[in-house]
Amino acid sequence: MTGRANHRGWIVHESIPSEDGYHCIDLFEDGEGLVGFELLRADPEDAGRWTAVGGFGGKRFSNRASVAAAAVAAVPWIAPSEDARHGLDAWASASE
Repeated sequence: MTGRANHRGWIVHESIPSEDGYHCIDLFEDGEGLVGFELLRADPEDAGRWTAVGGFGGKRFSNRASVAAAAVAAVPWIAPSEDARHGLDAWASASE
């Protein structure tokens, strides 16, 4: 398992930014080996600190492909972004 631990104890494997740079999704693994994602926003009033805004972090999946499909369905800026889709596809197809 690679990545960085966040304050929730999730191991964040990948952060995929929106094209405008003000949002991203974190793709993570929890302590039980399940995976998920969360939508975050960079808050200028908080010196660019990332804040969870999606409410998706409580949902867990047993595999990366399910996370990628759920993220595309839930986060409007992912589908039209070739870079975001490529990042999700690469993460989903990586060995877990």
